[in-house]
Amino acid sequence: MASYLETIRARCDELTEAQTKSASIADAQATAQWTERLTPLEDRLAKLLATIPNEIKSQGLSLSALRTMLAGKWRGKCHPGELGIALRRLGYERRRNWSDASQSFCALWHKSVVEK
Repeated sequence: MASYLETIRARCDELTEAQTKSASIADAQATAQWTERLTPLEDRLAKLLATIPNEIKSQGLSLSALRTMLAGKWRGKCHPGELGIALRRLGYERRRNWSDASQSFCALWHKSVVEK
């Protein structure tokens, strides 16, 4: 039969081990988050675009939707100017629609078609 102090020590050891484990998991998550944020934007964008189906890409991609999908260093989201530059480098172009009656202005990003 264990004494009272032995059971208290065992319980303290269990709690300390659980706290250490949860702290290490939190550190690993923080490291993964910062590693993701510090990866170059063009690489993160290429990885994101690879996961988007072609049917949705053909309809056009909204800059604001892409910003929310990409974590960044600027207010928690990707900077819109840097995102536009990265999209152009990956072969996308912005097409504006001024005549749509349902919206006052619409700009979507489409894969550019290069004719030879």
